[in-house]
Amino acid sequence: DKMKSLTPTSTAALILASLPAAIVMADDSFPYAKPTVRFTPFGKLDTTTQSIAEEKLGYIELTWNNHGLARIEKRGWSSLSSNERDGANLLGFTEGTWNCFVNHFEDFSWDELAEKGAQEHYEGLGWTQAHWEHTATDVPYTEARWWGQLTDNEKKAANGLCYFEHNWDKVDMNPNPSFFPHPLPSFRYRPWNELNAVTQNVAGGMLNYTEAMWNNLGTSIVEKNTFLNLDASEREAAIDLGFYTHTWDCFMNHYQSYFWSSFQEDLKVAIETLGWNEAMWSDESVTAPDSEMKKWEDLTPEEKAAATRLCYFEEIWNDKPITEWYDYDAGKNTAITTDGPLPKDINLDIFENTGYVGKPPGSVGAAVYTATDLSSSSIALVSSSILALVLSMGAFLLV
Repeated sequence: DKMKSLTPTSTAALILASLPAAIVMADDSFPYAKPTVRFTPFGKLDTTTQSIAEEKLGYIELTWNNHGLARIEKRGWSSLSSNERDGANLLGFTEGTWNCFVNHFEDFSWDELAEKGAQEHYEGLGWTQAHWEHTATDVPYTEARWWGQLTDNEKKAANGLCYFEHNWDKVDMNPNPSFFPHPLPSFRYRPWNELNAVTQNVAGGMLNYTEAMWNNLGTSIVEKNTFLNLDASEREAAIDLGFYTHTWDCFMNHYQSYFWSSFQEDLKVAIETLGWNEAMWSDESVTAPDSEMKKWEDLTPEEKAAATRLCYFEEIWNDKPITEWYDYDAGKNTAITTDGPLPKDINLDIFENTGYVGKPPGSVGAAVYTATDLSSSSIALVSSSILALVLSMGAFLLV
């Protein structure tokens, strides 16, 4: 089956507008003023700010544009080197804003959380000391919820840890001119023998790809996992290749490894349009919808739109090896482009009420996706993402 449930999940998100890097915004919801620099896309930062983020804090554009992805964000202020703290200060961070908005107190012990006044907020989200110290047999129920699924009291507790809708739902701040939900990882659609030696070493040595697995998408066991369910070395390798949570889960896993309860908004519309229901989606089910047996050309325009939302395109849906749709002379795949117009036989109107990744409800027509640059939009709705970090607390724990 192209879609099956194995592990927890993802969510919707908002691409934030550019804000001046030095500004912090007061908000009574949070214990500290919000450092807007951290919620500004990398490409909209001034060059000085970009250099500080890269040289002193070790960010690259990919890790800056995806909250919780950078290694440094796993560490609290006291765990930073003096050079790193200097860089954070230059960006406008203080010990409090770093620990709360960047680390969410995840680098602290349970007793230290109490000292910081953060323990009660985690308790409000269902955490106990056993959960925090990895001795519990379950995970807090809020780990599998989007912001919109939290109660008002849970949202207040999350605010106390400097979470709000955008960073709880793991905003994707990367520009995306395509009609796919997230930027197309074109590098993944090159045949094995067209990869350079470094890429082959990363893919083969760290992700256990063989040439046959690489050239036939969906055949490697690593692609059966969500990004955050990869082990640490595999995630680092995926990042080295150019992936992050959104692009891996959509283009590699196609959300196969999510629980049914995780599907909301446009993602749920897509799953249901392809004929899935909760009973079919369960691991115990041996049935699948008719769409699973169809070739791309036999899908309806609505089913093609649904498949597109799950980052399928014709060649991938039809299980064609990359070598059959790669132009070796031109050095590019012949299946899809990063900024091409929406094919006429894909009907995105199925997302009229929910909106579609990158666009709010009522603006999902084909004309929207023929523009050459959508990155200037100040706000974009419903971007599917993972709610948490595998090795951290206060977000989405994959098991």
